[in-house]
Amino acid sequence: MVDTLLVEGQALKGGRVSFAESCLWPDDVKYSNHKGTYEQHFINVPDEALTVDLVRDCAALNCIATGIQRALTYLSRPAGSSREKARRAAALRFLGHFIGDLHQPLHIGNASDWGGNKITVLWQGKETNLHALWDYGMLESMGIKYPDSLDFLLSVEKTSEHEHLIDWFNESLSLARTNAYSNAQGNIITSGDSLGSDYLERNKPVLIARLVLASERLATILNEIAAGEQPRVFLLISA
Repeated sequence: MVDTLLVEGQALKGGRVSFAESCLWPDDVKYSNHKGTYEQHFINVPDEALTVDLVRDCAALNCIATGIQRALTYLSRPAGSSREKARRAAALRFLGHFIGDLHQPLHIGNASDWGGNKITVLWQGKETNLHALWDYGMLESMGIKYPDSLDFLLSVEKTSEHEHLIDWFNESLSLARTNAYSNAQGNIITSGDSLGSDYLERNKPVLIARLVLASERLATILNEIAAGEQPRVFLLISA
């Protein structure tokens, strides 16, 4: 199924690419011809909230939960016309990207700082923001990259306790609060702080576990769709 949809979606981004590479495409288009998907990369949660509430946090019906549900809906329907095939091909890319995003804790982060985007920090002597540090900064420092790290990541034990999408959001929110927003000494990170090797060492296991868990869960979803089943994580959002 994935190979077929990649072939059908070649026109989306200049020719044939691997599935992993195709999942980068949603970031390329969220500021251009898919501007309506920008908010579908995250959920901003009130700072005092302990869990995600979709009625409250996705009130405009445009957040990462919406993006995942829309992608699942398109992928679960047969495609006849060329337009429907292109939409399914795009949905595959969006689903892969959004599942990855939701497992990065700060994509389910505090509303006040836009998931760490407004927290400026020093990392290895250079200025960045906390969200970017979790998106790619620490992974680069760890030497985790595609495709060189695939064998290592495949060797990591995979454990998934939750089947429901809302639980996945709450996992990330909890990790944002306990790990991403706190330095190695347990103090809340504020703009201007310098983060170093102690912060990286504390969060290496989290980063690796989230990468592995995201891939396992995405594979399960795609296998269910390929088998003609409605994915168990399917979520109907209503306000």
